[in-house]
Amino acid sequence: MSPSTSTNDPSVTAGDRSRLQQRLRAGAFWAAVLLPFCTLAVLANGLDGNGDYLVLAGLLAGNVFALFLGHDYRA
Repeated sequence: MSPSTSTNDPSVTAGDRSRLQQRLRAGAFWAAVLLPFCTLAVLANGLDGNGDYLVLAGLLAGNVFALFLGHDYRA
């Protein structure tokens, strides 16, 4: 078996994980702030076909996911 990165790896510290989690929360928070503007732009152009509905559904799902990940972010 080949060695893989594990939680016991000394090169990956708890501080690194904490910083990565904080950056992920910050990115998700700001995505949750900005995605509604993209949704409004799609709605302003009108929903002409199935592709537009898929884009709208993707934006809404992405916004919910970003809200979930970024809800604990404190600037």
